[in-house]
Order: sequence, then structure tokens, then C-alpha cells
Amino acid sequence: MLITLPEALRELKQADSFLITTHANPDGDAIGSMLGLHHFLTDLGKTDITSCSHDAVPKLFSWLPLADSIVSPVEMRDSYDLLVIIDVAQRGRIGNVSEGIADSQRILVLDHHLEKTPCGTVNFMDHTLASASEIVALLYKEANIEITPSAAECTYVGLATDTGGFRYANTNERAHAHAQIMVSKGINVSEINSRVFDDISLKTLALTKIVLNALVVSTCGRFTYSTLTLDDMNSVNATPEDLDGLVNYTRNIEGVVVGALFREIPNDKTKVSMRSKTDFNSNECLNGFGGGGHAGAAGATINQPLAICREAVLNAMVAQLGE
Repeated sequence: MLITLPEALRELKQADSFLITTHANPDGDAIGSMLGLHHFLTDLGKTDITSCSHDAVPKLFSWLPLADSIVSPVEMRDSYDLLVIIDVAQRGRIGNVSEGIADSQRILVLDHHLEKTPCGTVNFMDHTLASASEIVALLYKEANIEITPSAAECTYVGLATDTGGFRYANTNERAHAHAQIMVSKGINVSEINSRVFDDISLKTLALTKIVLNALVVSTCGRFTYSTLTLDDMNSVNATPEDLDGLVNYTRNIEGVVVGALFREIPNDKTKVSMRSKTDFNSNECLNGFGGGGHAGAAGATINQPLAICREAVLNAMVAQLGE
């Protein structure tokens, strides 16, 4: 059932114990919105709050306030008054957290993606928002509580990363307005942006070389793609978090409309990340493969070997481009 923001706030006020989670392989908005919501519930006077993630917090965001409080699924309790799933709307995408959830568990989904069948008992969905972190900002406003510097730091990271530093097509007037509120709390924007967008590991640098060397530009010049094999990842002892931002190189070439990064993962599966400009809807392209996201940025984990998956997705890209 879809609900309004005031109704979502009522759900949060009525519960006493909370489990907050987000999607597997969390990005900046997943971590930022989850931690921002944790801070919000604390500011509401709630004390029994558990934030849980299938995957560990990426090092890139491990410095955020309360990041060290996020637990793994094995540390979950059997039941909570309310499970809040933020920045994703499908139980299948929260990883092992889903295995510890009873069928009777009440679920509140807070999400900003285009999702036709959210999994919550109740669902607040607003696809006009650039990030899930903005939902937290809206909750502070609805509750008439001033957002704290710690919450502002978390939600700013979520908003900044999901808009690509306020460069992606999803950046709108409201996103800038919410950023202004967060910045007004005295957060160090320069330091945050340096940590999130500028600092890279030696592993990321090594992967960048591999991605660029493997980059293929189509004969039409409108799409590109690159590939990372398991051997590539193992050669530099890389983890998924070392890939942050690398897909952007496939899209940033002059004249290119859409780019994709194909990454081989174990058990004959492939992870696809797609980035596009305003002339191409990445979310629409990957929906047919069980993926999702935004018009300008989407992803999917596909149960096909790398070569087969790559051919299928590239064919879908070509068909959508009308080439």
C-alpha cells in the first residue's frame, strides 16, 4: 500500500524497535540514507534502533557518524516492531537480511526509484527525488525537528553521490534546496567532497587502467562498454568498492549517449553498471534484465556468464538507441 509522508512519519512514531536496512553492495545514498534515518529516529526519542547491511560499509563511507554501528545480518534479532527498507523497494535486493525476516514482519519502504511493486506493508515512494537521503530531510521537516549536523553529513553524502556531485540529470531545484539545508548545519563540504570524489585507492587506480584499456567504442560512436573479469579483479586483489565511479568513464566520452561496465562475478553471473545522458534511459534498458535504478544510472546482476550477458545487454542498448 502506498502512503503519504505524514503517514510514513506516523509509522515511525508508533513503533518502538526498528531494523533499518538497504540494498546489498551499498553506495553512498544507501549508507547515507540509512544512517541519516538512524539519526532521525534517535532525534525522535527512539532508543531501540539497529542498522543492518548485507555487505560491510565501504571504506569510502566508513567515517560517517554511526557507520561503525551498522551490524551484519547474523547480529539481527528475531523480531522488531518495524523493518524500514530505504533506497530500495524489493526484499530480494537486501541480501541475507531478508532471510532473518519473518513473513509477519511489518515493513515500511522508503524509496525514490521507479518501482511498480514495492515489497513493504506500507510504502512511501517519490521518484521525483534525486536521492533516498532527501526522504530523511523531508521527515525532519515533517516532524518539525531541526536536522542535526551528524544527520546532515550523512544525508549530504547520499545526495551528493546519487547526483554525481550535482551533475547528473536527476539534479533538480529541490535537490539543491535540500543540499542548502544540509550545508547550513556547518558540515565541511570541501572535506566531504574530497573524501568522496577525489581520494582513490591504489587498487582503484589499477582497475582504472584495466577498464580504460578494455574500453570499446561502438562504430556509431554513441555507446561504449568495458569489461572486468574475475582474473582482472584478482590481479590487483580488488573488492567491489574499489570500482566506485569507474563506470563513468564509459559515458563521459564526447558524443557517447550511454556506457556500460560488465563485471564477471562468481557462479557464472555478471554485474552490469550503466550510465547515460538525457537521450537514453538506463533504467528502462536494464528493467528487462531484472535491474533498475534511474534514467541516467542503473544496474543489474544477471544470471548469465559474462560473454552471453554482455551480448544480450549490448543488443538491448542498440535496439533502444535505434541503431
